[in-house]
Amino acid sequence: MAIQKKKEGKIIMTQRELETKQVIHSLKREHRQPPLYNQVVEQIRRLIKEGVLAPGDQLLPERELAEKLGVSRTSVRQGLAILEGMGVVEINPRDGAYVRQPSLEGAVESLTQALYQEREQVSHLFEVRQIIETQAARLAAERRTAADLQRLRRLNQRFAAGLQQGDLAFEANRAFHLGIVETARNPLLSEIMGTILTATVEVYAMARQQSLANTPNLAKFVNEHAQIIEAIDQQNPDLAASLLAKHIDDACKRVETVVERDK
Repeated sequence: MAIQKKKEGKIIMTQRELETKQVIHSLKREHRQPPLYNQVVEQIRRLIKEGVLAPGDQLLPERELAEKLGVSRTSVRQGLAILEGMGVVEINPRDGAYVRQPSLEGAVESLTQALYQEREQVSHLFEVRQIIETQAARLAAERRTAADLQRLRRLNQRFAAGLQQGDLAFEANRAFHLGIVETARNPLLSEIMGTILTATVEVYAMARQQSLANTPNLAKFVNEHAQIIEAIDQQNPDLAASLLAKHIDDACKRVETVVERDK
């Protein structure tokens, strides 16, 4: 039975009552509302996503924004500082805050962060690559020119030279794969693929390095590239897509092996 004792005019709680109070305090802390500046961040991002705010638009002055969002000016300042750090807004001390134009650099950074958080799910990334690159290979086979074929062969030669010099040729390999997508002549597809490949290199560079270190015959990758170029040259979309799909699938398995081992 819980009993309270008095000592020098003060109430002393029993151990059980003290533990109960601590649990209640802990639960209250867990259910505490997120900081108000987070609400500022989320509401402004939502307005941008819904098209209410567009790149170049100026946000309301700090005082008006605070009134509209129902928070203090301090919370508004903190929220805007976070949005500036995320690259969502640009703050000019004289003019106030403006919505920034999305940039490729920002897209790469965001994608890299997402890939890093899900880096153990290697297959997800390579599935996306396979979907984009195999379709690009089909289009490349239909649209290629003699100049495109010369460029792809030069890129593969550069890749081969790097491997022969003991370099794992990350950039040359990236340039070759992007070259196939560029041969499809779809600027948007090239932009998307360039972003994905850049983020891939940043996240999986170490895993790829370790996987290739255990591969005795690196020249086979050069040969696989050459076969893909030949299929594009022959204007055979199905063969080009099939060869590239297997090439990407093999790369996925190699990287997955290293990532699983290092968990």
